[in-house]
Amino acid sequence: MRGSVAPIAITQGDPDGVGPELLLRVGAAGLLAEGDRVYVDAPRLRDLARLLGTPWATAGLAAIEPRLAPHARAGLGQYAALEAAMDDVLAHPGMNLVTAPIDKARAQDEGLAYPGHTEYLAARAGVRDFAMCMVGPRLRVALATIHLPLRDVAARLGIVDIVRTGHLLAAALPSFAGAVRRIAVLGLNPHAGERGRLGDEEQRIIAPAIEQLAAAHPDVEFVGPVPADAGFPAAAAGAYGAVLAMYHDQGLAPFKLLHFDDGINVTLGLPFRRASPDHGTARDIAGRGIARATSMLQAVAHARAAEVA
Repeated sequence: MRGSVAPIAITQGDPDGVGPELLLRVGAAGLLAEGDRVYVDAPRLRDLARLLGTPWATAGLAAIEPRLAPHARAGLGQYAALEAAMDDVLAHPGMNLVTAPIDKARAQDEGLAYPGHTEYLAARAGVRDFAMCMVGPRLRVALATIHLPLRDVAARLGIVDIVRTGHLLAAALPSFAGAVRRIAVLGLNPHAGERGRLGDEEQRIIAPAIEQLAAAHPDVEFVGPVPADAGFPAAAAGAYGAVLAMYHDQGLAPFKLLHFDDGINVTLGLPFRRASPDHGTARDIAGRGIARATSMLQAVAHARAAEVA
């Protein structure tokens, strides 16, 4: 019935990272519900809970045990856990997904044929129009290109990439609490190209894309090309409801400076909600019980927000 919570599939991420202890934190926080499934190396998680020996680890494990997926077995890797979770999400409309951070290189060694979560999830869902979007209380940032070497961005950035991301970002604006209906579309080059002196991508690619987006979304103001160093302070102050960045670190570096602890990574365009913490595997502190769980808890809250019809 409407108003009931959406079930979630939640993955362990890199078993050598902080993902497993973040799962324990989620369980201890009382955020797991009936219908949820947890995809994790179960014997290893039990060993971790015993090793930590904290009240929250004990409570978290107790909350997780009844919700372990059938795939929760010894030796379960991060890619196998992700595959199993996606199988269930696709088989159960209304189920959403939370993914703990993966080690991308190791996941590719395990069989992941994509640069990261975002591209894999879109391919499995059969979605061509999708975007990576970082969401925090003060900043929302979507990326026109995702996991590309910086040397390739200018050559591969096209009007279609910006327009696709802008459409998805405009549709997502109402879900961002307090966001005004203005989107800053960043330039690619320093000073947004300085009227062609520092690059012409703003004139050839970004400005025409903004014109198309403005025509398609008369209720949303697309502003730009905006220099990145001016756009982010204005967005953080509330002048823009979201920022459309041209490449990965242009968007993620300022976002994480502001929202490393409370931001999340969502994938726009999927037929289900997917959220992940905005940080990495943090192997250097894994297993010590000191990882900050705020971002993971926010990811669960975001995935849970969808109502079941």
